[in-house]
Formats: sequence, C-alpha cells, structure tokens
Amino acid sequence: MITNNKILLALVLAAAGSAHADVTVNTTTVGKASVIDVSGSGVSQIKGTRQRTDQTVGGKAQALIIDIDGHRFVDLDVKGKKATVTPLASIADELAKVGVGTIDATLTKTSQTKQIAGYPCTVHDLKLSLPFSPTGQTGQGMDLVMQLTGTVCLSTSAPGLADYQNFYKAAADSGFIFGDPRTAKSPTGAAQAKAYAALTRKMAEAGMALESQISIDAAGDSPMAGMFGKLAKSNINTTVTSIATGDLPTDAFDIPPDYKVKTQK
Repeated sequence: MITNNKILLALVLAAAGSAHADVTVNTTTVGKASVIDVSGSGVSQIKGTRQRTDQTVGGKAQALIIDIDGHRFVDLDVKGKKATVTPLASIADELAKVGVGTIDATLTKTSQTKQIAGYPCTVHDLKLSLPFSPTGQTGQGMDLVMQLTGTVCLSTSAPGLADYQNFYKAAADSGFIFGDPRTAKSPTGAAQAKAYAALTRKMAEAGMALESQISIDAAGDSPMAGMFGKLAKSNINTTVTSIATGDLPTDAFDIPPDYKVKTQK
C-alpha cells in the first residue's frame, strides 16, 4: 500500500530546454492513495544523477533522495535529524516477486492542449495494466491485474527537459522505483511501484508532465485477491505550479553530517 505520494510526485515533475541545468519543480497534489490522504505541496530538485523530493502531507514534512550512482534511497527526518538509507538491492527481490506478467503501458496523444505553470502541454490518455500475484506465484487464487488509467499533460518546452529525461532514463536503467522504497515492502506497494516506474519512463521519453489525473484499481477472482484490490484503489490529481533552472548546492543531496544514519537491510 502506498503510504505517501512520493511515487506520484515523480509522475508530474517538469523539464525541457537546454542541457546541463539543475531543475526545481513545485507541485500540488489532491487525492487519496488507498485510504491515505496524500493531498499537499511538494518540491523536487534534480542535479545530475540525484533527485531530492521534499513534500508536506497532512502537515508533516518529508524528504527523499534518490542517488543513482550510490544505488540507494535516503529518507530524511528533518525534524528528528535522522537519515534512513535503503540500498536499491534490498528491495529488488520484492519487486521481482510481484511481477508475474508483462507490464502493458500505453500513452496516446490527443488534440487537446493546455497552459500549465506558464508552459504549453498536450493532453495524453494513459493506461497501464500489470498482472501480478502477492505471493509471486500464479494459480494460487491470488492473481490480480492492476489497472492505472487517466490523463497527463506533457510539455516539450518547459525548462530543463534534457536533465529530467537523462535522470529518469538512468534511474530506470538502474532498476530504481520513483518514490519511498518502504512502499515496496508490501505486495501491493511493490506492484504499484513497479507499474509507476514503467509508466514514468514512457512519459519522460515523451515530455514533462505538468498535470496528471490518475486512478488506480486492481481486481481478482478470489475474496483474498479482492481484498488486495481494495488496498490498491487510488485517485490522485497533481499539478505543477512552477519550474526553475539554475545551479543547486551539492550538499542539498547529501546526508547532513549531524544526522544519525540507519541502513535498512
């Protein structure tokens, strides 16, 4: 089950323009992921092969760093001055276990255009399906199909596109999900994370998402599968409010020296 909207925020980051420009994107989100209210504001920064996402959900501040070269996620507790490091390898088995079928993701361009955050974008219909089993094995009455549908408005003329695309391609090639790795510890969360990773890469190849309206559902034939399907049900709308390029301080993507560090196994 998704416990926050960090994965969702990754779907609506911005970029376009000249190469080698650090990117800062501000967003607002309204909706629920499962039974969790994920409404709030967020800011995401990309510098080379690292991304930092800060957001406020329900009045609580959260920060997550994705470090591609370091093969790790870093969750920062700013108030408590603590950092939780999760190696990418530690969630690989969970991601592999849920995938029992081929991810089918389509992105269809429409004729509708919009202006979001001062930049033009074109609306695309999106649809993704992912057959999976929480047990990692088919034929045990737990088979599900996760469905993600909605629209996304993609721009190819907002600042920082080259750096945005380079980051997401490198992350996808390295096997990263785009959000809190703790969500991948549950079968439903792992399936959602895997589906989002596939969709985010496809979207990044086409442009930057300035606005998205996404619904998630999952269905199966057994009562137990139905229970997991209810956990997956989500509706989230996210909008980019501003985009900026310019040098970002390197230490913003590092663990502060006075933080207590814990490494997840």
